[in-house]
Amino acid sequence: MKRVRSAVGLVARGSRRRLLVCLAAALPAVLLAGATAIPRDRTAHDVAAMRAPSPDRERRAFSAGSWWNTPLPDRTPLHPAGPAILTYLRTGPDSKGGCLHLAGAEADSWGAPIFWSQPTDPTYDVRGTGPTLPPELHHLRIPRDARPAENSDGMMTIYDLDRGYVVALEKAAYNTRTRTWTASGGTVTYLDSNGLDVRTGRSDDSRNVGTHRGNNGATMAVSWDQVQAGALSHVLKVAVGPTASDRHIFPMVGSDGTYLGHDPAVPPEGLRLRIKASVDLAALDLAPQAFVIARALQRYGFYIGDSGGSTALKLEDTSAEGRGQLWNVERDALCGLPFEPRYWQVVAESYDPTMR
Repeated sequence: MKRVRSAVGLVARGSRRRLLVCLAAALPAVLLAGATAIPRDRTAHDVAAMRAPSPDRERRAFSAGSWWNTPLPDRTPLHPAGPAILTYLRTGPDSKGGCLHLAGAEADSWGAPIFWSQPTDPTYDVRGTGPTLPPELHHLRIPRDARPAENSDGMMTIYDLDRGYVVALEKAAYNTRTRTWTASGGTVTYLDSNGLDVRTGRSDDSRNVGTHRGNNGATMAVSWDQVQAGALSHVLKVAVGPTASDRHIFPMVGSDGTYLGHDPAVPPEGLRLRIKASVDLAALDLAPQAFVIARALQRYGFYIGDSGGSTALKLEDTSAEGRGQLWNVERDALCGLPFEPRYWQVVAESYDPTMR
């Protein structure tokens, strides 16, 4: 197994970095990796530039010392109700096997596509069908063949390196007749910031705002390119199946959980869990892609950012991107690590690894 390469910040403030354009000689390899029909209004050169892996796609967003990018120490302070929380995640309603699933693997349609806009892409005034959207969405550059996930969430992530931010859209839809985009929700997070929502009171960029309660587009789905590069070096967002509490903790600023009681076993959104540092992942015979994800879950952990469905970690939806299904991993590839105290730990609510 290749060692996970350390990653650096995605962009520097004020920079105007653009995605690298592939050489024409590399185009056949790109098309073999995910053959698809090229839309009439995009040339082969455009498609190669948007889809080919680049150094930027292998790097993580936000400052190196941010909450998202700070690993957990081996001796992490633990939640006093940790065993009860793990039992709830393993046996509660909608626990569905009591383990962490990989949404978007195999034929599962619950991943989330990731797109990389360029200065040559068209600009859209994304019309909100719900809460007020951030001002950047009034002039958002979206690749011409970008499409949301084909499920009821309609999620999609768009990086604009030239403008320095990542956008998360929810229930996004494109009207081919009027050539307009709509979305029920949207969040903008600047890549050279600490990535925190301004409502946490700890953001270093007042433009980090949106409707996703503290979540951001960079952590909503596992990047296929980062996993291929062995460079998944940040905390991951997970949706829990047994409903989360309506309570939330940092770095979340709200919760969509529906549990209204005071049972300490029902976790708040924002709670962080990790695979125990003592677990020997190499001995578990994990598939290569699952191993990279598990290494990140052991070093950085995951935080609860959504509630409902089943307990799952979204993978990048490469099929919706037009690249075909590139993931070679099963949806239950991590179910050999059920939510039991011998495998998992629940981090104390008051603990913040950036404050050590």
